[in-house]
Amino acid sequence: MKILILNWRDMEHPEAGGAEVHFAEIFSRLANNGHAVTLLTTRFKGCEDDTVYRGIEVLRRGNNFVFNWEAPSIIKKLLKTGRSYDCIIDDVNKLPFFSNRRFPSIPCGVFFHHLFGKTVFGLTNPPMALYVYLMEKLCGRGYRKIECCAVSPSTAEELVKIGFDESKLTVIENGIDTGRYCIDKTVKREDDLLIYVGRLKKYKRVDNIFEAMSILEKKGRKLRLAVVGTGDDLPRLKKRARELGVDGRVDFAGFVNEDEKIKLLRKAAIFVNPSEKEGWGITNIEAAACGTPVVANNAPGLRDSVVNNETGLLYNENDVQSLVYSLQKLLDDGGLRKNFAACGRRWAEKFSWDASAQKVEQWLQKIVKHGK
Repeated sequence: MKILILNWRDMEHPEAGGAEVHFAEIFSRLANNGHAVTLLTTRFKGCEDDTVYRGIEVLRRGNNFVFNWEAPSIIKKLLKTGRSYDCIIDDVNKLPFFSNRRFPSIPCGVFFHHLFGKTVFGLTNPPMALYVYLMEKLCGRGYRKIECCAVSPSTAEELVKIGFDESKLTVIENGIDTGRYCIDKTVKREDDLLIYVGRLKKYKRVDNIFEAMSILEKKGRKLRLAVVGTGDDLPRLKKRARELGVDGRVDFAGFVNEDEKIKLLRKAAIFVNPSEKEGWGITNIEAAACGTPVVANNAPGLRDSVVNNETGLLYNENDVQSLVYSLQKLLDDGGLRKNFAACGRRWAEKFSWDASAQKVEQWLQKIVKHGK
């Protein structure tokens, strides 16, 4: 198949995140299987316009602010040069492209990682937030008649609520490298160490961990926290850590390479994920694969990637006191942590990138077949 993918970023973009990891892991495998994969994406400072990343042709043509409006004209120019595609896939993790409306003669499908919903109003200025919110509301109507792939049951449920046809929805969860993310019994667990891995955005609620640490300190338990990741919420988080008096025990590690991330996951007693909304929660699976119990917010996406009372604990949605209780319960019970570690590893082994890529390949073949 000749596949054209639209995504706002590629893996080399400075702001690349989980959606870009998903794209690279899935479609590099499809490229390796002999499919011709082209990614149309946006430019960033210092980038090359054309490159090849793990077998994927990457064309950087769009502007980061109006790419959804530019994409159709860029695709038309590509088609005029003699290119052809068996399908076009909109990889939506910000604003929709509605390629199916612009190119009705080409089979189209759409990926959805998650919907921002009302959380977008805490991420950007009001006019932009309203724009994103309304565009999401239009997705149900705009994509209703085409095949859609969601990365979790939570995301699929949200899509149905805004008008998607349930019969055209396929759920294919993200995977991980289960060989690389694994338990290493030679690494000593540090019983007072918590870890968070992810982008630093306000809706991720990382400061809830600070609040929990402060409350637990008053109960006589001092904890340390490794915060792995970067993002525009970093200045506020540093200020909040100082206000709560935990700044000396919070290590803002920033971006770290994969090996260092795995090392930290293996050292930590508990992985904490307080985000108020995710598409799937791939870091929960990575932690579980390393034998690290997870304490996560009982929020969309996260509740799909954690098996409550088996691979970790889900605390009451956005409730800091419930987070405190869950942390204390796990920290007080070493046997429970060991049980969660074993169960978590078995759970994580169900989610490999190879398996996910195979399912996506079958999904794409269905799109192309039905579109002819």
